[in-house]
Order: sequence, then C-alpha cells, then structure tokens
Amino acid sequence: MTGVSANPVRVDDEYELKLEAAASLFDSAADELDLAGAHARRAAEHFRADEAARALSHAWAALGHLRTGENRLVAHAHEHRQPPSATDA
Repeated sequence: MTGVSANPVRVDDEYELKLEAAASLFDSAADELDLAGAHARRAAEHFRADEAARALSHAWAALGHLRTGENRLVAHAHEHRQPPSATDA
C-alpha cells in the first residue's frame, strides 16, 4: 500500500481535536465573563446599600475576571492570526 503510514492519524480526528480545544477555550472565557458579570451585579447591590468597601471588592473581582476572560480570547486570537501578506505593506 502506498501512502499509508504505520500509525495513521485521521485528518478529521485532528480537526475535531482542534475544534474542541477552541470550544473549550471559549467556554473557559465565557465562564470568566459570567463571573465578572456576577461580581459587577453584586457591586451594584452593595453600592445601592451604601456599602462602598464591599462594592469595591466586588468591582475589583469583576475586573480580574474580565481581564482573565479577555486574555484567554486574546491568546486564541494570537494563536490563529495570519502573518501579514506582501500586499499589506
């Protein structure tokens, strides 16, 4: 048999693995963004209750989760960016 390797890896399997890795990354980013939203809502509740210290704690937590989610999305974008073409110059 010509063209058959001893340990064939189906292209479809590799593609499916890449798709699942991307999906997992986006799930992870969404989880972080959900947490950011929950902390932001809690911060709003505390501000309305005149509990500024608690509100600020949740505000900072929201920012941390927001940045973590953003960093995961940016990492994915960097991994899949296209090199500049000669026509971009």
